[in-house]
Amino acid sequence: MENIIDLHSHTTASDGELTPEELIELAMSKNIKTLAITDHDTVDGLERATKYSENKEILIIPGIELEADVNKGQMHILGLFIDYYNEELIKELNNIRRVRNERNDKFIQEFNHRGFPITIEELKEISKGNTIGKPHFAKVFLKKGYIQTKSEMFDRFFNQPPLNKLKKSSHTPAQIITMIKKANGMAVLAHPQSLKLGEEELIKKIEELKSYGLDGLECYHSKQTPEEMELFVKIARKLNLVITKGSDYHGPIIKPEIQLGTGNNNNIVLGENREEEIIKNVIEYAKKNKLYK
Repeated sequence: MENIIDLHSHTTASDGELTPEELIELAMSKNIKTLAITDHDTVDGLERATKYSENKEILIIPGIELEADVNKGQMHILGLFIDYYNEELIKELNNIRRVRNERNDKFIQEFNHRGFPITIEELKEISKGNTIGKPHFAKVFLKKGYIQTKSEMFDRFFNQPPLNKLKKSSHTPAQIITMIKKANGMAVLAHPQSLKLGEEELIKKIEELKSYGLDGLECYHSKQTPEEMELFVKIARKLNLVITKGSDYHGPIIKPEIQLGTGNNNNIVLGENREEEIIKNVIEYAKKNKLYK
């Protein structure tokens, strides 16, 4: 059986459906030897994950996923090998959580006003963690029969005004990368296709991000086509960026089409030699830059 890597996954600490322990057990059952846990805007699950993985045949890379403001599409940046005890990082994350909670209160008010009663207690029961996001609203709406699918939640509500104008936080790409670097992390542009840029624009944007300290590019991702992944590998090599692979696994309900380690219909299964090459390069880069011992 091939050894598999996955450098982008989520737990109940943010909007994933499995606890850190459950996620690690699932990873080991799939022969995943290296797993990065990259919850949105929080490090709450990392200490648990690290302790649980001790003496197990799996390397857990502590990580995080943060969003940066852009004019077009979405920009998410992963921080790998972060120091999750870093005081500056924790302070910034507390600020992000405060703004997120304020946004959630506005969501609740708007939904109640529209005739879709929902409470913060219902969201907390669903989330199982301290970070409540849009997928948790979708789960409550599904449970109460207000919608039939998760995509309906976004199409009818979150992607429409006024809800699409409510931001959870406001950070520039440079600020996000700086935040990751200060926490001794490796900054990786997640799922580049979400920027919705043509090849020339994308190269310029990634060059800009590299000038801020970007280290890597998530070339292999569940929502990227083979053609996109080939392009991103070409760009990463051209710009001397570390190549990573991540499923962006959340769980069987919110994103049922995405499987841990293998992506959407096995679209990120690369073969043992390629997977080992990727993680070898990631680890070597981390050691060279004193991110990993």
